[in-house]
Amino acid sequence: MTKTSETRSIVPPPSVAESGPHATDVSAPLLEQARAIREGELSSRELTRMYLERIEELDKPQTLNSFLLTRGDEVLAEAARMDELQASGEIVGPLHGIPLGIKDALFTAGTRTTGGTAVLRDFVPTKDATAVRLLKGAGALVLGKTNLHESGFGITSNNPHFGPVRNPYDPLRIPGGSSGGSGAAVSARLCSAAIGTDTGGSVRIPAALCGVVGLKPTLGRASRGGMLGLSWSYDVLGPITRTVADAAALLRVVASGPDPLDPFASDDPSGARLPESVAEAGVSLKGVRIGIPDGYFAEDNTPDVDRVLAENYRLLEGAGAILVPVTVKGVEQATHTGFLTVVPEEVVLTEEALRTAGVEGGIAGNLQAFGADVRAALGSQVGPEAQPVPAFAYAAAMSRTVPAIRRGFDEALAGVDVLLTATTPATAVPIAEDVRMQHNGRGLDTFETFIRYTFCISVAGLPAVSVPGGIGENGLPVGLQFVGAPWSEARLVEIALAYERLASGA
Repeated sequence: MTKTSETRSIVPPPSVAESGPHATDVSAPLLEQARAIREGELSSRELTRMYLERIEELDKPQTLNSFLLTRGDEVLAEAARMDELQASGEIVGPLHGIPLGIKDALFTAGTRTTGGTAVLRDFVPTKDATAVRLLKGAGALVLGKTNLHESGFGITSNNPHFGPVRNPYDPLRIPGGSSGGSGAAVSARLCSAAIGTDTGGSVRIPAALCGVVGLKPTLGRASRGGMLGLSWSYDVLGPITRTVADAAALLRVVASGPDPLDPFASDDPSGARLPESVAEAGVSLKGVRIGIPDGYFAEDNTPDVDRVLAENYRLLEGAGAILVPVTVKGVEQATHTGFLTVVPEEVVLTEEALRTAGVEGGIAGNLQAFGADVRAALGSQVGPEAQPVPAFAYAAAMSRTVPAIRRGFDEALAGVDVLLTATTPATAVPIAEDVRMQHNGRGLDTFETFIRYTFCISVAGLPAVSVPGGIGENGLPVGLQFVGAPWSEARLVEIALAYERLASGA
């Protein structure tokens, strides 16, 4: 397949994306690939084979390390079957024959699912996660399982058991996390798109640091059934793609509605449905009101991030958008409140995962098998040195502080279509700084620094999309985050698509 109408990005792809076998042939967006397969211009088996060959050559431990496993002959056989169906006039769905990377936090029937931890190294689920089942029902193929931060609890994807995922722009730097393997694989053109999970930014942060698109839906839009999660209060899953339109297409597939495996999963309360496809023309930013949060969101970015923000403000205003200063009340409490709720919920979900996998001894009996950061989090709640979050603190957070934070965002969004922030306050840092990073001349906690603008959105339960916004003087991508009101994904995606086209000069 020759390169077709790929949407140009304001952030150029990493050199690795344009090197190795079949670089040109696999570079088209997912929707273009899907059309070509449906119309017989491209073979699913050929596309799958090309990705597998790229992974074999480019995805080594010292280069990217984005995949924990690929399904090799098995997925090639599935792709061949998709080609047979296409030849007979049968199209399974909108993703017919498309090879996807699936974060190794989602159950895949018959294929190992580790959650990035040695404790689950040998766990092979018998059923697919709800999202995986829906993707397969739409014709997608599971190309392989992507690497991640252990147990999803972190933002660097420096995995102590399977090795660090490396940023495609610089293999000595983090790709973000916890869905770092998904972000790196999409950026390096090792799959058509990927699925990640996001508790405090784990889809959006790797998308930002790897120069791609990451879409976090409203809590409840997509079922978490069959997902190794951290928090029933904040966990979501979402697509990581090369274009906004591709992300919207995947979101429509995984938007499950009610699911007995996830009591939070539901339909849009308004009864609205996501559109069949994103408009291909006529999307305008003229008159769109974009809230620009002050204070917390603007106080300590690196110069590169501030420069990219300023350039984009001018770009948006030049296109007719109206930038509105807003304040999000109570947002400063979000990170502390989020950890008060996530850590005890992580214990419950981890115990459940161990039982499901048939691992004896629970957390207490396996604590030393976890890596240092996950062991510290779990050990703070379980084990000989535990100092658990008090029940009254958890109850106060969920009944008082979280609702207050959500009201603050509701008020900020009341007079605008979306909010716009940087996705992260800095570009990707060296892997060596995965615990403590240098930021504007100071040493800071890496985890807390990178989730500054994303975790609060998760606490509020809002949809958000990270899009490439520019490039730093260090050659690393800077992400922009558009944030919408609950269940407003259709409008959010429309605005993000308009921005993507504006920024790319399309």
